[in-house]
Amino acid sequence: DVIHLFLHTYCQLQVMSQSAFNLLRWWRVSKWNVDVLMAHSKKLGKVPTHVSLVFLEEGVPMEDLVKPIVWCICLGVTTVSLYDYYGRLRNNKIEIDKELREYYTSFTKDSKTSPKGGDLRANIKFVSVENGRNDIVHAARTIASEVLSGCAPHITQNTVEDYLKVFSHDNPEMILKFGTLHSLAGYPPWPVHLTEIISLPTCHLISPTDFLDSIRKYNKIEKRVGK
Repeated sequence: DVIHLFLHTYCQLQVMSQSAFNLLRWWRVSKWNVDVLMAHSKKLGKVPTHVSLVFLEEGVPMEDLVKPIVWCICLGVTTVSLYDYYGRLRNNKIEIDKELREYYTSFTKDSKTSPKGGDLRANIKFVSVENGRNDIVHAARTIASEVLSGCAPHITQNTVEDYLKVFSHDNPEMILKFGTLHSLAGYPPWPVHLTEIISLPTCHLISPTDFLDSIRKYNKIEKRVGK
């Protein structure tokens, strides 16, 4: 199929060009530490309290994957959720935790500025497509059971969230999506009805400026809360 080949080639070229651009930016910001990040973040505006990082590309090096997590923590983000379709990130939780601590130590070493997050106390969640399906099914079954038994509360959006396990009253304010797929690929649908979605073509060689630019885009979006 010619159209499919064209689209596939276009997406690959987009990723390659973004990676080359990121390499140049990485060279310029390779000496950044938490002091520089905090200095450049002073005019960011509101930083979301819950950021969800959605990885929809293959082969992201672990050292690149953990960088936006550390930057979130340094800016005071209290919850960081990591999503991939198959749940491979959850399976590599120990390796991610090890790489995360190494990069955090390196990024904050000899700094004069204390990160807003203090240390690695952010609530880090691992999410996959199964969480979305299973969570909603579990909530629906529990509500139905309580309705049949006559002990169910008045059902509203807030009470439904009481039954959700993964995102119970802790919905992400911002999704930072990595990859050229124009979809959230099965991301749990319930918590994203008011979430702002920012996309980057790749996480390869991601730089702090890419991350800060994403926060700036988030703050420029008019928050109409569904109105």
